[in-house]
Amino acid sequence: MGPLNIRTVTPLKPQVIIVGTGHRLQVGSEKRSLEQREKFRVYIDRLCKTHRIKLVAEEMSEDVLQDYGTVDTIPKRVATSRRGITHEYIDLTAAERSRLSIDRLSLYSTRNSIKLTDAQFAVLEGLVGELRECLWLTRVLALNVWPTLLVCGARHVPRIEHLFNSVGKLAFVACHDYEA
Repeated sequence: MGPLNIRTVTPLKPQVIIVGTGHRLQVGSEKRSLEQREKFRVYIDRLCKTHRIKLVAEEMSEDVLQDYGTVDTIPKRVATSRRGITHEYIDLTAAERSRLSIDRLSLYSTRNSIKLTDAQFAVLEGLVGELRECLWLTRVLALNVWPTLLVCGARHVPRIEHLFNSVGKLAFVACHDYEA
C-alpha cells in the first residue's frame, strides 16, 4: 500500500445533525414570542441549507401535536417548504406507548402496584427514555436518507449522538439546547 495522497482524502461529513430544544419551541407554541419562533425557523432552515439535509426527523408524533394545540412543527414547516427534503415524526404514538405499557398511566400503575420508590421510578422512566431513543435510531436508520437533521428534546442529545456514532453514522450536535 502506497503513501496516503492528502488530496484524495475527503473530510468526514456528518450524516446526522442533531438539534436539542424544548418542545414548546419545536411546535411553535404561542407561549413563545413570534420573534423566538421565527429565529428558530431561520436556524433550522439555515442548517438544512448548510448541510444539504434530505430528511428532517423529529422526536414527536402526530397525536402529541394536539396536546400543544397545533397540527405541525416548525421543523416540519421548514422541511415542506424546501424542495428535496422529506419529514418524519419518529416518536411513539400514544397507541404504541399504551401497547408497550410505557404510557404515563401504565407507568404510574406499575409504580403503585409494585411499590417503587421515587428513585426506582426515576430509573424506570430513564429506561423508557432510552428505549424511545433506540426506537428513533432504528426508525431513522430504516429510512436510510442522509444527511438527516434530527430535532429532539435537549435531554436526549448526548445519548442520541452516542447511539448514531455507535452504529457508524457520524453525528454532529449543532446545538445541545436551542433557546431562541
